[in-house]
Amino acid sequence: MSHSPLTGEKGEFLFEADVIGCHPARYFLDKSCGFIWVDSPTWLNEAYSDAIALTDTGILARNLNNIRGVSLAMRANGLAEARGIDIGGGYGLLVRGLRDIGLHFHWSDPFADNLVARGFEADNGSYSVATAFEVLEHLPNPLSQIKEARARFGFDTLFFSATCFDPNAIPSRDWWYWVFETGQHISFSSEQCLDFMASELGMRKVHLTGDIYVFTTLDKFAWPGKWHRRKLKKRFGHDSLTQVDYDEMKRRVTEQQQKP
Repeated sequence: MSHSPLTGEKGEFLFEADVIGCHPARYFLDKSCGFIWVDSPTWLNEAYSDAIALTDTGILARNLNNIRGVSLAMRANGLAEARGIDIGGGYGLLVRGLRDIGLHFHWSDPFADNLVARGFEADNGSYSVATAFEVLEHLPNPLSQIKEARARFGFDTLFFSATCFDPNAIPSRDWWYWVFETGQHISFSSEQCLDFMASELGMRKVHLTGDIYVFTTLDKFAWPGKWHRRKLKKRFGHDSLTQVDYDEMKRRVTEQQQKP
């Protein structure tokens, strides 16, 4: 019997499936909080031999959507000047995109190469905002790892993505989100599970739009209405850190070249 990484409760066995074509994976349900996990995934080194799966053809489109969502929500909720950290930042697409529209974000990811946000890796400062898009489903224990990240970076608002299932109607084996072919998804959340995690974090969950959610300690946090979004785009539409970042990187390169 497998026990839930989130609560320690005994899990209900759901099914077994082969992942990456050859590894048997056992899926369990924690009924107490609506969480599904894969028991003892031994294939993760193989699954992450490349940080981005070959089948991930929508990576750019999703990043563009997340950039838009985070920027609108931060500016609508008084966080336009906040320092942000992207947890599980991958190749740096989100960080570079957010900086290009004027938001002060940095990158963190122990398993990927920072290709397009170089020079803006996490520093020792604190961050009031964090993002973790397409991260939680890859973690054996998303709750404990959010706690660890929060202890390190100090954020009080976390933007993240979640494709939720209904614990009263478990998806069939042909649900695309299992991604048996890559073996990278090992944790699956319901809305109930997100509420549980928010409570354990001393935060509250807010569903913004689509698959974008927030855990936050702020008393008020909401997705802006159509009129508000138009106003924000007009006000911040020309903000960018692109030139500022270029000048800083040029300074660093010049200093390095001048060293004996």
